[in-house]
Amino acid sequence: MIRSSVASGHTLRSLRLLLEAYAASELPEWDAFARTMHSVHLDPGDVLFSAGERHPYVYYLEEGLLKALMTNARGRTIIPFFSEEGEIFASMPALAPEGVRLVAARHLHPRAEELGAALAGVTIHTMVAIEPTLVHRFDVRIIERLAGRHPSWSRMSNAVTTLYAISLQADAAALRNSAEQRYRDLLANHPDLIARISRRDLACFLNVTDVALGRIAKRVEAGAVESD
Repeated sequence: MIRSSVASGHTLRSLRLLLEAYAASELPEWDAFARTMHSVHLDPGDVLFSAGERHPYVYYLEEGLLKALMTNARGRTIIPFFSEEGEIFASMPALAPEGVRLVAARHLHPRAEELGAALAGVTIHTMVAIEPTLVHRFDVRIIERLAGRHPSWSRMSNAVTTLYAISLQADAAALRNSAEQRYRDLLANHPDLIARISRRDLACFLNVTDVALGRIAKRVEAGAVESD
């Protein structure tokens, strides 16, 4: 069951240090901003936000693990990414500044019709807790107002959005690799993640069946080299 509470003083101090590092300077009006922040506790299976809804919030994941769920063109549920401790994440349309929405609305971009989610501010994936999870929530609209008054808030917002976009781009780039190569990369770079997720979620993330995942795992454990 999802439970929300006012962020503690210790949490606020830690988050201030983090966000000011993103801004590379102090953040004016911090106390007013801090009063709008909330801590959200989720149990395994709880949905933080769902595809198709407007969700103008950014989250810092302090403890736990979340998975993103999407439905592909064939109606199959896929997991494009996981969010781990230390990450700042959001629905990407929620991070789109007003300028993006105006460009899409005025058809000033060649792919404006495809930017409907950004225009509507509607999220395209669902975030679900895998473990007991603690996140801290910021309202994007308040950050936008502060960014309009203070360059440091604007820098912070741009840095968070840029890093998040780069992370998603890296996830998308990895999709060019085979399922086996992605499995090998996970073992090499994120063995702790494999230990924390179910076999079904791992297969869903690699976009293979449970049976195919079993064959991949046996090949890797046997030390076999992936064939071209």
